[in-house]
Amino acid sequence: MPLHSFKEKLDRKVAGLHALGTHLGKELEKDAKSTASWTDRTGATRAAIHGGADKTDNGTIIYIAHGAKVGMYHELGTGIYGPKKQPIVPKNKKALKFEIGGKTIVVKSVKGIKVNPVLKNTAIKHKGEIENAIRRYWES
Repeated sequence: MPLHSFKEKLDRKVAGLHALGTHLGKELEKDAKSTASWTDRTGATRAAIHGGADKTDNGTIIYIAHGAKVGMYHELGTGIYGPKKQPIVPKNKKALKFEIGGKTIVVKSVKGIKVNPVLKNTAIKHKGEIENAIRRYWES
């Protein structure tokens, strides 16, 4: 096979790899949205989960991400359950004040939210499937 024909075939494969990556990323998104175990109040955090693929100089990166800041809190936890391992306390006031179910709550501290790594769990769950799809693609 002449070198220019090989390069054209390789370029088509790389372009197709991006399309495959986009499809796989969207499948990750769909699964993460459907399996996220938190209770929605507005649905915004769930709706902000997005997946896809980005082209790189030598291939494609498949991703799944939170589009809302609160998504990071689900993945890493907060307070005693998060990276700082400390209760959440007020910075400028004597107490924290928030509403739950229409009832105002005032407390000096809260424990935080436990780790709920929806994206990590989704990526791990689909890792083998993604590897197999990419392998089949390059072998075809």
